[in-house]
Amino acid sequence: MAVATTANSKAMPKGPQISSKTLLKANDKDKQALVDIHELFTRLFVRNRNQHRRSNWFKSLTQFRKELGHLVEDMNSGKKAFIAEKIEQRLRYWDERCIHQCSFTQLIAVGPFAVIGLVLMASTARVCRVTGVTDLYEEIGSEDMKTVLKSVDEGTVAELYGGLRAGDQEDEGELIERDE
Repeated sequence: MAVATTANSKAMPKGPQISSKTLLKANDKDKQALVDIHELFTRLFVRNRNQHRRSNWFKSLTQFRKELGHLVEDMNSGKKAFIAEKIEQRLRYWDERCIHQCSFTQLIAVGPFAVIGLVLMASTARVCRVTGVTDLYEEIGSEDMKTVLKSVDEGTVAELYGGLRAGDQEDEGELIERDE
């Protein structure tokens, strides 16, 4: 039995982790926002399916819409006993596989579709805030900031982070001329 505990502790990363507590404590307005965003994603999916079905951003939209639909179903299911664990697993999957691979930024760079890209990025950010995914990154950032401030207090900031200044870089690149 001790072996299984050791194996499980190695599988779980140390430090801050995504939790379902934020979503489970969310008010009705935030939960309705998730439903509204899922409906928006569904409408964008239906409207743009024929024209953009092979685009990277559309594949990201398809995956994120599907996962958001599963999350909404989980929240509304009557089985309260396993809902926290199931939501937590889904949020971990989002963090590992969905959110960081979304290619909505490419869409913003394309002039005619910039508005759709901004809507998709803002909606994704709203979903991450409501579900508590951003809380994890704020906690990680806070810990990193504490480390930097501690090094400033100790006087070792120049040794640790001195090479990160912009002027310290030797490589200036290579000039490439255009052929016209």
